[in-house]
Amino acid sequence: MDEATAERAVLRRAPADLIAAIDVGTTKVCAIAGRKKARGGVEVMAHSVVSSRGIRKGTVTDVQASAEAIREAVGRVETATGYKIESAFVGVTGAHITFENRRDKIEDTAHPGVITADSLAGEPEQFTAVDRPGRQMVQAVRVSYSVDGEEGIRNPIGMHSDKVEVDTHVVSGMSGLIDKLEDAVELARVHRSSMVMEPLASSMAVLTPEERENGVVLVDIGGGTSDIVAFEKGKIRYTGVIPVGGYQFTNDIAMMFHTHYEAAEKAKLQCGSAEVYSSRDNQDITFPVDGREMDLKVKGGEISQLTRQRAQELARLIGIKLDQADLPESTRSKMVLTGGGSNLPGLATLMQSILAVEVRNGVPGDAARLPDALKDSAYATAVGILLWAAANDGPAPADAEAAAVRQGSEENDRKGIMQNVLGLFGKSKPSDTQTSETKKGRI
Repeated sequence: MDEATAERAVLRRAPADLIAAIDVGTTKVCAIAGRKKARGGVEVMAHSVVSSRGIRKGTVTDVQASAEAIREAVGRVETATGYKIESAFVGVTGAHITFENRRDKIEDTAHPGVITADSLAGEPEQFTAVDRPGRQMVQAVRVSYSVDGEEGIRNPIGMHSDKVEVDTHVVSGMSGLIDKLEDAVELARVHRSSMVMEPLASSMAVLTPEERENGVVLVDIGGGTSDIVAFEKGKIRYTGVIPVGGYQFTNDIAMMFHTHYEAAEKAKLQCGSAEVYSSRDNQDITFPVDGREMDLKVKGGEISQLTRQRAQELARLIGIKLDQADLPESTRSKMVLTGGGSNLPGLATLMQSILAVEVRNGVPGDAARLPDALKDSAYATAVGILLWAAANDGPAPADAEAAAVRQGSEENDRKGIMQNVLGLFGKSKPSDTQTSETKKGRI
């Protein structure tokens, strides 16, 4: 009996309401499994975090190595839950990701003259192709509808018209790089349910409905990239990726002091800061140096100077992206930082000073109940992917009929903001391995 057969013999088949999320990052792979609740929400069953392999700046460079890391993370969740994870929602990012805001006509209606859920469920014919060769659609998010020329309608169900258009935020990426990610997931013996744009997932975990409505920019500083998503009047307006993340902060230290990555990462966590003066500036840091028998001793202030300079550069790059996005001042005046890189002391204050905007740190669980282990900015993307999965994988079995009844109700209209944000057309060296499993946390 081979390893795969033995594994399946021990694990039980997952129930229909079990969902899984995988965040394949530059520095870590995080897998989470949960069960959808009949009245909404998700019960987190287990999660696992392992060091990433074969990933650079958010994209897969070694399919085999990446698959092994994914398999390890998913395997630990399977062991903790006792269930076989057959499929999962997978996050995607990278500098190759771009977006387009477009409008398409919905040709057919299920009932002439009346807009129904069925008539909005289809995919416009023009929509399936991405104009630029070598690229493919990752995700398409319905922003709003236009009915008989009236724009900005969030939920047109029940209205009377034969002319309905949909405004959509279309995210695309390089086909070859997306294929590599899919290959790694499949090689790990997991079926990819759907791709989820990572900053959009993170926004679900850390932003409030009020922030989306009033206008906000979310910056998710991960291991290899910093992902940006902007909302205005409850609608997604912009997504972008900067190929700078926590890895570059650590690499600066490794290059400056000719040491290895693990020692540089430890120094960053111990003394890294974006503050001009840090309480840890006078601490002594010792590095092993390549080609030398004796270790090198430096002050913490030298570490914080490097991390502050990299933080300043990142702030300027974010400012350039936002200038190019041509967002209204009301939208870009409020910023939320999340992702593991946002934990750098003093970073929010530095961003606020350089970009002249209000800044706060976003942590999963601010507006949702989570296991304590996941209440960290580093897990915003993984938690957000699970929330996305819960919202887009169909209702829990016991709630299916009730959900159908509610579809055209006033409650549905009030929730139109999030439903349009969630409207998905199609499927659409770090520190040592860390693992954590949590029972019965609730989102």
